[in-house]
Amino acid sequence: MATGALTASAQLPLSIEELLVSERTLQLQSAVSYSNSQTLVPIPVNPGLSSAAPAFNRRQTRVTSTTSRLRYGVRPDLEINVSAVHARAEWRQPGLAGGADQYRLALGASWLVSAENRTPAVLLTAGVDVLESSWLDPDAKYHGKTGRVGATLYRSIDPLVLSLAAGYEVRGARDIAGGRLQPGNLFFLQPQVNFAVNYRVTLTGGVSVQIREREKVNDATFSLREHGTALNLGLGVLAGEHSTVFVDTRIGTSGDESAQLVLEWLYRF
Repeated sequence: MATGALTASAQLPLSIEELLVSERTLQLQSAVSYSNSQTLVPIPVNPGLSSAAPAFNRRQTRVTSTTSRLRYGVRPDLEINVSAVHARAEWRQPGLAGGADQYRLALGASWLVSAENRTPAVLLTAGVDVLESSWLDPDAKYHGKTGRVGATLYRSIDPLVLSLAAGYEVRGARDIAGGRLQPGNLFFLQPQVNFAVNYRVTLTGGVSVQIREREKVNDATFSLREHGTALNLGLGVLAGEHSTVFVDTRIGTSGDESAQLVLEWLYRF
C-alpha cells in the first residue's frame, strides 16, 4: 500500500550550505507526519458474469509516521546517513477495515556533483532499505528490496532559492502471507521556491507531481496506477544556534484526494 511519503524528503534547509552536512559534523533529523487520502480500488469481478465492466470501491487511508535520521559529513561534498522509519496505517472501505505497522531501516548518501556558479548546483542522492516490513504481512522482513535515487538542482537569487527535485523509487517483488506482492515503483517531481523573510524565517512553496505504478498481489490488481499533483506550503524557523524547525503541508490538487502535514526538527551537534 503506497503512502506517498517520498516527496517529504525533498525539503530544502534554511541555508543552501546545509544541503550537505559539514565535514566531520553529525546532524540529527527527526520528523512526524500525518496523511489522509482516498483512492479507488478495483472490486474483483466474477468471471462467470456476462458483463466484465470494472467496478471500484473507495478506500480511505490514514498514515502516521515518525522518522529519525543521522547524517555525517565525510567530505565537503559527500555525506552518508542512516534512517529509521515507523509508520502506522489504518484503512477503511466498504466491507473491509484494518490497520498495520510498517518499519524501515535505510542507508543513504548525498553527493554535491557541482557547486553553484554560473550554472545551478547539482546534488545527487541514493539509498537502499536494508531492512523493511510490509503492511500486508507485518511479521515478514525484507532486505534490499527497495532502492531510490534522486537529484536536486538549485539556484540562489537572494532572497530566493529556486530548486527542482526529482526522484525514483524501485520496489522489488516480495513474498507475503498467502502470495507474492509486487509494489508499484514511484516517481516524483517537485519544483519549489524558498523565500527568506529574514535570517531566522523562511517561507516555502511549490508543487509536486507523483506517479505510482499499479500494485499487484499474485498478479491480481491490488491498487490501481496513481498519478496526481499537490500544492506544497511550508515554514522554516531557526529555533536556536543548533536547531531548525519546519512545518510543511501538502494538499492534493488532482488524482487522489489527499492531505499531509509534516513537522520536522534538525539538530546540529
